[in-house]
Amino acid sequence: MMDRGYRITAELSLAHMQLERLVQDGSGPFERVHRLDRPSLVYLNATGGGNALGCFGEPRSHRSFSPFGSAVVVPAHMALHVRSPGFAVREMTIVRFEESPFEDLTGVDASANEVELAACADVRATGVIAALERLSAEFARPAIAHETIVAGLGMLVLGELARHFEASRNRASGRGGTLAAWQVRRIEERLVAQDSPPPDIEELAALCGIGRRHLMRAYKATTGTTVMARVQQTLFDRAVHMLDAENRSVKVVAGALGYDSQGSFATAFRRRFGQTPSDWRAQRRAMH
Repeated sequence: MMDRGYRITAELSLAHMQLERLVQDGSGPFERVHRLDRPSLVYLNATGGGNALGCFGEPRSHRSFSPFGSAVVVPAHMALHVRSPGFAVREMTIVRFEESPFEDLTGVDASANEVELAACADVRATGVIAALERLSAEFARPAIAHETIVAGLGMLVLGELARHFEASRNRASGRGGTLAAWQVRRIEERLVAQDSPPPDIEELAALCGIGRRHLMRAYKATTGTTVMARVQQTLFDRAVHMLDAENRSVKVVAGALGYDSQGSFATAFRRRFGQTPSDWRAQRRAMH
């Protein structure tokens, strides 16, 4: 995931991995495609994932892109499409693993499924992040026994990654009863996206790499409310915002929210608020 305008400030080649520390100059908006020869872990040192979106494999639509976290796994030989609004100067640590040990332990390769790829895009497991932070700090400030400690921490990261992917598979197969933090975050980010109609349950389940029924059970267990109630809440939050803040007609608002007709939107709105969208808008304007 190296872009133009980067500088390698440290590098180290070990038996089963290579490490690089990069400084990237600030960038404007861009869209690029990367394909790496070795499975790699990219860690943005204390800078977060920013607003970059990524898609493993060929995107089918803009919905194929999902947010990156501060730690991202890139399987070897797989196309990675990246969209970014740009970033300030940042540092990152890249760990490039040998294919065989990585794939044997994690089970992740170029044929990774949706669950595994979702787990690649945002690695938030506490064990992985803690090991990465220690590895990055040691790599940046070498001292006695530097290579020995870095090698040990690199293998610790690999082991924690194996557990991270195994936990993701367990959750997706129903052996875990709640959603992971990244799954909840991904749902919320999709719900508040202003450039698309509110999603249905199937789309949210696909974003989480699980089935529809599993999402419904796990979302309720995680949040205490149903996923459909959350979708409806977001939809009507957007509806009242658009009616209050914009001059678009009720028909246009209905279409933007995914309704087939103004009438069906008005019926749903009245059921929730006790008045039609037009009456609600007129009342709000009279108050101002």
